[in-house]
Amino acid sequence: MNISCRVTYFGYFFLFFLGVTGCARKTSTSTGQYFLGTSTFKGNKVISDSDLDALIPQRPNSRFLSLPIFPKVGIYQFGELFYKKEEKQRKVIEVTQNYQKESRLHENNVRQLEKIQRRYAKKLARAQKRVDEGNFWMRVLGEAPVYYIRSEVVKNAEKMQKYLYNNGFFQSSVTFKNDTTFKRIQVKYFIDENRPTILDNINYQVRNQMIDSLLKSSSKDAVLISKKRYDGDAFEEERVRIETLLRNQGYFGFSRQNVSFLINDTITKPKTDSIFRTVDVNVNVSLPAKEKNPVPYTIESVRFEVLPPAGLPDSLFKKDTVYSQGIQYIFADKKFAPRILDTKIVVRPGQLYSQKNERDTQRQLSLTDQFRFVNYSFDSTGHNLKVHYQAVPLEKYQVSADVGLNVIQLQGAPGPFANLSYKIRNVFNGLENFEANLRGGIELVPGFVENNGIYRSQEIGLNTSLTFPRLLIPVHSFQRKSALYNPRTQIGLGYNYVERPEYTRTNVKVAMSYSWQPTAKTLWTLSFIDLNILNTTKKSTDFQILLDTLFDQGNNLKYSFQPSFVSDVNLTFVHNTNSIIGPQKNAHYLRVALESGGTTLNILPGQQRWIQDIFGELQFYKYLRANIDYRRYWPTGRRSSFIARVNSGAIYSYGSGNVTPYEKYFFAGGSNSLRAWLPRRLGPGSAAPRVISSSTSSNLTFEAPGDLLLEGNLEWRGHLAKFFGDINYALFIDAGNVWSLSKSAPEAQKLKPDTFLKEIAVGTGFGIRYDLSFFILRFDFGTKIYDPYTNKFVLDKLEFNKLFNRRQENFLNVNLGVGYPF
Repeated sequence: MNISCRVTYFGYFFLFFLGVTGCARKTSTSTGQYFLGTSTFKGNKVISDSDLDALIPQRPNSRFLSLPIFPKVGIYQFGELFYKKEEKQRKVIEVTQNYQKESRLHENNVRQLEKIQRRYAKKLARAQKRVDEGNFWMRVLGEAPVYYIRSEVVKNAEKMQKYLYNNGFFQSSVTFKNDTTFKRIQVKYFIDENRPTILDNINYQVRNQMIDSLLKSSSKDAVLISKKRYDGDAFEEERVRIETLLRNQGYFGFSRQNVSFLINDTITKPKTDSIFRTVDVNVNVSLPAKEKNPVPYTIESVRFEVLPPAGLPDSLFKKDTVYSQGIQYIFADKKFAPRILDTKIVVRPGQLYSQKNERDTQRQLSLTDQFRFVNYSFDSTGHNLKVHYQAVPLEKYQVSADVGLNVIQLQGAPGPFANLSYKIRNVFNGLENFEANLRGGIELVPGFVENNGIYRSQEIGLNTSLTFPRLLIPVHSFQRKSALYNPRTQIGLGYNYVERPEYTRTNVKVAMSYSWQPTAKTLWTLSFIDLNILNTTKKSTDFQILLDTLFDQGNNLKYSFQPSFVSDVNLTFVHNTNSIIGPQKNAHYLRVALESGGTTLNILPGQQRWIQDIFGELQFYKYLRANIDYRRYWPTGRRSSFIARVNSGAIYSYGSGNVTPYEKYFFAGGSNSLRAWLPRRLGPGSAAPRVISSSTSSNLTFEAPGDLLLEGNLEWRGHLAKFFGDINYALFIDAGNVWSLSKSAPEAQKLKPDTFLKEIAVGTGFGIRYDLSFFILRFDFGTKIYDPYTNKFVLDKLEFNKLFNRRQENFLNVNLGVGYPF
């Protein structure tokens, strides 16, 4: 019996080993038994390699160290030994039957049905995934083999030919050639673009005078433009543009199918030469078949219905009907204030039909975080429309918990954290959301202090917020006008406790902010109330000595650690064209933040005395602060990109003692800044690192706050390998520093024109990013090129056998982060 088991296990191991080595042995390329290799492109000048590569659906299997060894394929084939698809299909049927059985037993219990549905939805999804993708070995660890199949390569060449034709290269050709190396076939595609085709005359033919006038008035928005290269996608975009234009003007029955094109190939035209060809385009805008004289449609009625929770029958609920502003509201199980819903629904009875209003309404309702989905439908009678919206609500109560790795912005010190969130939706039946968040974290940085000590800090915070889906202002007409901009008012109350080796600090915060989105790419946030009471409850003896020493030198930093009251008004603008999901694209990101601290102290002088009567003696601040962060993204391939970033900021203090709140200073160094320097330890200027001399012989460098920040980053990102997720790499160069604007600051910390360039720190390095789609773990390794403190280039001081020794003049600084740095 034991011998049999050993033989069986040995057989499994042998088969697994054969799979790991990736041995496709048959020699016929037509039967698909050679692994597919990489694809290359030759001859294309205008159309990029990345555009052509995107047309190829087959992706080569991942290899081990670029060798002809395919470990994930071997694991997949090993998993196939244990996989029986019929059993998995029977499991799907079994789960479905059990769900139907339990549902019948509790068909009169609404809450129980809801729980049953949630539980079985997850079970069914898991069972179906095992049918579609295989067992654990195949689905998670392995990778299905991808073989070379000639017929698929032929199809790829045909797709490229069509793509070239669609982009104006009517006389192009695509051929291919195979190269066989180590059981892999690499495909070389040869592209001959030939002459491009240029659009010449573009004429619109419209029989309806009203529609013709609409098109002429919007001609500046036309996608088809004379003297541009023929682009097949532009024709479809023009169809969509015309459809959108007319449907927004009430022409409900009009569709893009009513727009056709006649392209006159003008090879014999005098303008045609050896460089390009020209074509004329006639755009024919026809009328719907049933309408000889089309008339804009009018909204006759609007009905908004809140359905029962997903999957539960209507018969279990008593429905309530309410009329408001000409709209009929029907509620089942959950009620929402009609007066608030009125601000989200911009489709109104008596108005002309507008596709924009229709979709804006759906978008605004979806952004409230109250509904699982919102659908709409139309019933037409003559030229009148009855609109029917249907929405399924989300659960009223939601609890979530997560643990992970904590990285603070611009600081980069990693550590574990735990987060517990509790949300209540529709608190007062007006689409409000209440959320409480309890968060605790520890930051541990081994080797951050001398003698291989561990720099440890811990933080715990409780923050609550109540969010209203509107701007809480007394002007009702403005609320109506801002309804399309996803307006929000958030009132927050929070407490934060931070303990570090140098100090222990608490913060009690009360804030009220408004936010709105004029477009999908822009966001404004305005905070009129942002009040903080800061208190440093404990300072180490060495840290206090450092603050006193700096004070004797004219530095007022010690005041920033007194009990303090910080009030400010701030405005933030964000413009982001980068898509969160989907392929990377040419995009940019701009964030501008303006802040005025102590503004109310200027307006109401007696406020300071009133606050001190309640909270005792406090430090008050008056300051102006600005921060601009700009990023540019250029995709350079299917999985590679180049990113440039400039981040700058300045703060000016004009209150008593010209003191700045410590949290408002700027810092440089760390995983989101200059990665060759320790977190928040670079600068100011060419100043020496501030060191706390400790009686325990473990010296600690203190953070280096500055009044002025200027830093820039260049980063090249690419794909390295695939192992459960995507392993990506990055090469980067960082430059910048912080400076002091105080007149009493030491000369080495001040910004001076004659020493400015010499005080720009420069670092470089590489990064490894492990992308699991829902989570990105980042390791960035940075080393100094030029150090403004020593005023010399130090890249040659990096010693291979002392890479991570931070007591050296130069070392390899490891930054651990979550997500991309920018």
